[in-house]
Amino acid sequence: MTTTQDTVRLYQIGTVSSLTGIDAHTIRAWERRYGAIKPIRSETGRRQYDDETVERLQLLKALVDCNEAIGQIAHLPDESLRERLGRIAEHESLASIPLDASDGDRDPRIAVLSPSIRRQLEANGAAFGGLEVEVFAADVEEFLVQAEDQRWDIVVLEVDKGQPIAAPTLRGARQLPGNPAVLVVYRFATNATLAKLGRAGAVTSRLPLPLDSLRRTLDDLLVIRLARKQVPPRPAVAARSAGSGPVERRFDDAQLARLLEVSTAIDCECPNHLSSLVTGLVAFEQYSRNCESRDEADAAQHRRLAEGTAEARAAMEQLLAELCEHEGIQV
Repeated sequence: MTTTQDTVRLYQIGTVSSLTGIDAHTIRAWERRYGAIKPIRSETGRRQYDDETVERLQLLKALVDCNEAIGQIAHLPDESLRERLGRIAEHESLASIPLDASDGDRDPRIAVLSPSIRRQLEANGAAFGGLEVEVFAADVEEFLVQAEDQRWDIVVLEVDKGQPIAAPTLRGARQLPGNPAVLVVYRFATNATLAKLGRAGAVTSRLPLPLDSLRRTLDDLLVIRLARKQVPPRPAVAARSAGSGPVERRFDDAQLARLLEVSTAIDCECPNHLSSLVTGLVAFEQYSRNCESRDEADAAQHRRLAEGTAEARAAMEQLLAELCEHEGIQV
């Protein structure tokens, strides 16, 4: 475990990647290109990240998952990111989130399997107003059996005396009706353990955890879940029948030429390479359509080459469009 003298926990970039679901390359890009975060540098110059930065990255990722361009949101403070997620989720009060249309308007349901949180709730349960919170004394395995016919929005688990929660247990909690989010609270855990929890889909928070901080974490999880439900998946490139005509281009020659020359603040030339591939496909598509044919069979083969190339070009253009959106590149 890496800590400073004031007990602020620090993580290496690999652990942060596991905790947030963002690959290390993207974390560096968001830092260097957009100034989205400011890591702490160790004495040897290595990047280190605190819990506040992890929390910010989780908010940024949630918005990017909702098709927000990182270049448009990287400069925003955390509360503005939360407000933006709230607008996507189309609600005014977290206390009345309709998390599933089949449930109607209802208070979010939180299952707490944490002795530490239970004691805090007994002292100040008012901090959870607007949430339906139920505390369970049973162990996790017993709870999973009991909860098979119940619907939860968040399940709060506690790492007991440093003993890790088994991956099958986490999967069982996430696969309960409603596919709840899982928050794991802990007092002692290695960075390797936290990374495993993150890869298994859990969000982690260190104890002792003030109730206002816990409430903010729960609210974030709830609004992120709802916001993601409001965003339809990106459409796939549809297959085309033979002879259906050329696929319309998404990038003209001038746009592709500009993308060929795009420079970035990090060693990433993906926009250049993709635009080069699309340019080549455009050229071969046009060549195939205009290529001289000896007979009808030859002409049919050239049409098939042109149509197949057009489909490949459309698929690559889709990837290029998504990359431009992700990187905030205006063309």
